[in-house]
Amino acid sequence: MKFILLALLSVAFFNTTFAQTKVGDTKKGQSSYYADKFHGRKTANGERFNMYAFTCAHRKLPFDTYLKVTNLKNKKWIVVRVNDRGPFKSQRILDLSKGAAVKIDMINDGIADVEIEILYTNGQGTKVKEGTSGGPNQKITTADVKKPKKNSSTSSQPKKSSGSYGAPGTYSIWGTSKKIKNGYGIQMASYKDVKKAIDAGKLANKKGLTEIYIQAGFSNNKKIYRLLYGDFSEGNAKKNVQKVKSKGYKGAFVKKHL
Repeated sequence: MKFILLALLSVAFFNTTFAQTKVGDTKKGQSSYYADKFHGRKTANGERFNMYAFTCAHRKLPFDTYLKVTNLKNKKWIVVRVNDRGPFKSQRILDLSKGAAVKIDMINDGIADVEIEILYTNGQGTKVKEGTSGGPNQKITTADVKKPKKNSSTSSQPKKSSGSYGAPGTYSIWGTSKKIKNGYGIQMASYKDVKKAIDAGKLANKKGLTEIYIQAGFSNNKKIYRLLYGDFSEGNAKKNVQKVKSKGYKGAFVKKHL
């Protein structure tokens, strides 16, 4: 009798843990989210972990599986992509990026009861834009579906910037994404409104500070737009702080680019 009971428990555990394999499958369990210290570290699929992106760790599902994760406490949901392995505590089924955890309002709780639904896996289903989110009674729409990438060989037109100032990222005041070479700038101000940041950047241009960047990021779980001058080594950034202060930005300080 004892053997039969153990066998039944084993079967139940196997079905509960590993049954979720195809599009439409759902599973309920607990989710935690990554600590800040993991930002920038390599994930199991080789990517650099980005705490502001909308990704997750799952023990078994294939990389690039797309999941809809619903916080059962408030019915808020978020679409994430699997790019790591974990969590390594048996009672949990998912580890979310902090950016995703913010969207479903689980930061204060730390751990949330969630339901995960497979949207896309192993070439089957629909890829929905990571970060697509909603609340009770809100559904994924066709506008949320990722569009296939166009073959670059079919068009000689340069790629246009979306100008969305998505976080995390560094942009010109015209909205084009910028690649940073040296790593440090001088922060002049920060804004909650991107339009105010753009206007302030244009004003800085008129004052003679021509290399202006808008750094989109997060502070206290809220999106923020930092106005930075220059792309320097840390040493040269320190040398240029006084120049920026002399233009009227008295609180200027060295800030690492994202």
